Amino acid sequence: MSLKKVLKKNKGTLFIIVICFVIFLPFLYFRSSLYIIMDRSMEPSLKIGDLVIKSEKNPEEIVADDNNGDILIIKGPDYFYSKGFNPLFWNYLKNNTAIIHRAIDKKFINNSWFFLTKGDNNRAPDGAYEIINETNESIIIQINYTSGIYIPATEILGIVNIKIPFIGYLKLYFVHICITVIITMIIMSILRIFRYKIKIEKDLENKKKKR
Repeated sequence: MSLKKVLKKNKGTLFIIVICFVIFLPFLYFRSSLYIIMDRSMEPSLKIGDLVIKSEKNPEEIVADDNNGDILIIKGPDYFYSKGFNPLFWNYLKNNTAIIHRAIDKKFINNSWFFLTKGDNNRAPDGAYEIINETNESIIIQINYTSGIYIPATEILGIVNIKIPFIGYLKLYFVHICITVIITMIIMSILRIFRYKIKIEKDLENKKKKR
């Protein structure tokens, strides 16, 4: 069978492969700059399932404002934990999990920039929560709006440059989608081979009858 005929008979499968390649190529190429929003702390600016793309920005140029400040991508919660912030407030978030919050204030201390951050959907800046009493039945939390933790510029990976709504789910379930596509292609191939087998058997039967 010629290559042209093979391509023609399998154009559906090839179409699926091309579509998957086009969809997932950006995830592979820009994977170090892509982040998925996993919680509601930045709503309504960023929602669960949104895909954001990181870009670089000099610390002195980062805008810090309650409403229009740059949205920072922070390495993880370890710096906050080291400053006494209780991991309980972030559900014991692991240090390799990036935090994406808005810069609301900045300071220049000892030749370095420090930033105060806050989730748009949070009541107070990051690090401004404190447990003052804890029992088996309840926890009493104190919020001090003026005592947030300023993080150094060295803890910042970049800023959010582009937001693509809901596309993050594709990256989140990348492996599952790939497995589904592969299984679908295998099933389609088996069915195609099975149809070929039936066709050959029918052709043989017809030839025998003619004889």
